[in-house]
Amino acid sequence: MNDVALAAGVSRSTVSLALRNSRSIPPTTRSRIYAAAEKIGYKTNPLVSALMASLHARRTSQKHTVLAYVSTYPPNVPWRQYGMFVEMHEGAQDRAEDLGYRLEEFWLREPGMTARRFSQMLHARGILGLLLAPLSHNERTIELGFDDFAVVGIDMSVALPPIERVSNDHFQSALLAVQECYALGYRRIGFAVSRQLSERLDHRWLAAFQFACARFPRADRVEPLICEDSHDIIGALPTWWHREKPDVVMSGELDFNAAYPLPPEVGIVGLSLEEPSLGRVAGVFQDNRRMGGIALEHLVARLERCEFGTDDRGRIHMLAGQWKAGLSAPGRGCVRQVLI
Repeated sequence: MNDVALAAGVSRSTVSLALRNSRSIPPTTRSRIYAAAEKIGYKTNPLVSALMASLHARRTSQKHTVLAYVSTYPPNVPWRQYGMFVEMHEGAQDRAEDLGYRLEEFWLREPGMTARRFSQMLHARGILGLLLAPLSHNERTIELGFDDFAVVGIDMSVALPPIERVSNDHFQSALLAVQECYALGYRRIGFAVSRQLSERLDHRWLAAFQFACARFPRADRVEPLICEDSHDIIGALPTWWHREKPDVVMSGELDFNAAYPLPPEVGIVGLSLEEPSLGRVAGVFQDNRRMGGIALEHLVARLERCEFGTDDRGRIHMLAGQWKAGLSAPGRGCVRQVLI
């Protein structure tokens, strides 16, 4: 770094900050330092970098740095009424405490709040890290100036601007569910989804379902039930079932307080199980709590690398789903034992 500093005409500390992409160094100075480093063939020592990152993390933990948990849900539909979102938040909160940070909720839809005012408020608090909670179902974009913040999103909901995200591997999860249903003896495997959610997931569940069932005999293939909205699924089930006669139905939009108008021998499988349903409902456990924790880890990593702003590649980190047996799908010919 001394050599780079001499070549660029700056101090060694300036080189150190520039190579960590610190915003305290002007862009023109950073560019000059990068060019000098490249010219003389300077490369960072990964072992030293790891040590310094560890020391920095210890110093940061003593400051109890606040990270923002940004929610966009409207006031009449608080995000805490969704169990999976609560699990994600608690997982992120627990991991933040482990790493010496404090996760504090900020509501972007507060009356009178604007994107500019929101950013100013965070700047005034010295908050540089934003963990974006899943957006409400009718949103795919978020209007917020990210240039001065490290940003990571939980789940697939934020389509624009491109940011780093942590999500369940929905394609793997749906493939796994079809395989497990087949292993349980089910042969006519059905799938129900709302168009709204399918688009939010870039149709990953639907694509995996159709791919997995393509190898089945044509007589065993079931046309998926696709409704416009999640609330339309239960009402559409009877007509669809009488037409397609599936012996098991997969869905990621189960309402555990509803009665499903299906014969008792028809299995029901969830694609996004929450913790209270484990053992009762068969399906794929996304581990929302772990997902939130991993997202928080990536946010802290971006902060320590001084990576601010959007992510031009929109990186997505996938967490594989796990199959969990349950009474709602005991096997072909058996009566399901839960009231859904």
